[in-house]
Amino acid sequence: MCTNQTTNELAPYPMEELTKIRQGLIKAGKPVYDFGTGDPKIPTWPPIRQAVINAIPEISQYPSVRGSEALKQAQYGYLDRRFGIKPSADLTTMPSQGSKEAVFNIALCLNGRSGNKRHLIYPDPGYPVYRSSALFSGGIPFPVRLSASNGWLLEPWELPISIQNSASAIWVNYPHNPTGAMAPLAYFRDLIAWAHKTDTVILSDDCYVDIYDTAFDDALAKNPNDDRRPVCPLQLSSDRVLSFMSLSKRSGMTGYRSGMIAGDKKILDKVVNARANFGVGSPDFVQSGAIVAWNDDSHVAERRKIFAKRMNTFAPVLKELGMLDDIPPATFYLWARVPKKHGDDDVKFVLKLAEHGVISSPSQWLSEGIRGFVRFALVPEDARMVESLDIIRKFVTA
Repeated sequence: MCTNQTTNELAPYPMEELTKIRQGLIKAGKPVYDFGTGDPKIPTWPPIRQAVINAIPEISQYPSVRGSEALKQAQYGYLDRRFGIKPSADLTTMPSQGSKEAVFNIALCLNGRSGNKRHLIYPDPGYPVYRSSALFSGGIPFPVRLSASNGWLLEPWELPISIQNSASAIWVNYPHNPTGAMAPLAYFRDLIAWAHKTDTVILSDDCYVDIYDTAFDDALAKNPNDDRRPVCPLQLSSDRVLSFMSLSKRSGMTGYRSGMIAGDKKILDKVVNARANFGVGSPDFVQSGAIVAWNDDSHVAERRKIFAKRMNTFAPVLKELGMLDDIPPATFYLWARVPKKHGDDDVKFVLKLAEHGVISSPSQWLSEGIRGFVRFALVPEDARMVESLDIIRKFVTA
C-alpha cells in the first residue's frame, strides 16, 4: 500500500470526473455545454485585474498568512456594509486561498477538540469537501439528509444526543449548494443557541451569500427596512461562529484563489498559527486584487443581473419539462429531478445527456447516495445556454 487508508479509499473528486467527460467530447470534436463545475464564464471586473497586474513585484517573497492590514480593513468594510457587522475585540478576519482550502483545512484545527469531539456534521446534499476534510483529519463524517419539507434546513437539535455531544463542528451552507435554499435569521438564532449549549463550532459556508435574486436589491432600494438578502450568522454572534467567504462567485476571482475566514477571534488566533504550517498565504498581488473586490459592490450587482438573466432563461424550461417546481431565490444552481421516464439513475441520465454535449452533475456525486436529481450550474454564456436548452428538451422528451 503506497498511500494511507484514507487516500486509498477516497473516491475520485466528482468534478474531476466531469473534466474527463468534457475532454472526451472535445477530443471527439463535439460542442460542449458545461453546466457541471460552478465556474461562471463572466469576465473578472477590470479594476481587479489591473490591481493584480500593478502589484506584481520585481522580487517575489513569501506572503503572511495573516494578510495585510489594508486587506483586513477592506474585509471589515465589506462585513459592515453588507451585514452591519462591526469590528470588535471578539471578531477577526484572515485571508484564504479561496474557500475550498479553508473548508478543508479547518477540520485539521477543530477535530479532537476538548472532550475528544470528533464528529463533523454537514448537509447532504452538499459540498464533497466537507466529508473528505473529516476523513483526512481523522474525524467522523456525519451527513444529515436535507429535505424540501422544512426548506432544506439542517436542524442538529433533532440528531441523537450522543452525536450532538460529540460534534466538533457543524457545517451549514445558506444559500445552499445545490438547492439554492436560504435560511432566515431566526434559524441562525436557534442554531447558535444550540451550538453554545453543546459547545459546537458553527462553520458557515457563505460562498454564495452575494448571489441572490435581483428583486431583493429592488425591494431594499425602495425600503431600507425590507432586506430579503441572505444573512450571515455573525450578524448575531461571533462566539464559536466562523464564516467562510469567497471572491470566486462574488467577484469572478475563481482562478485567483481568494477568500476569507471571519469570526471568533479566540479560535482564529489559534488557527492562524496552524495555517502558517499549511503554506496557504495569499500572494501579495492577489491580496491587492482582493482589496479592490471587497471594497466595491457595484461589480457584484452587475454579476447578479447576469445570473438572474440566465436563471430566468433556463429555469422555466426545466419547469416546463417537469424537472423543477420553483425557481430558487439564490445561487446559480438548479437542483432538478430526473424525469420519471428516465428512471431514478441520475448518473446514467447525466452520462447519456453528456453524449449530446450537455454536461451536468448527478446527485449521487454531490451527496451520500441521493438518487434521482441532477444539478445544473448556470455558468455557460447566454447564447450557448439557449442552444443547450434545445438539446435538453429533445433529450428529455424523446
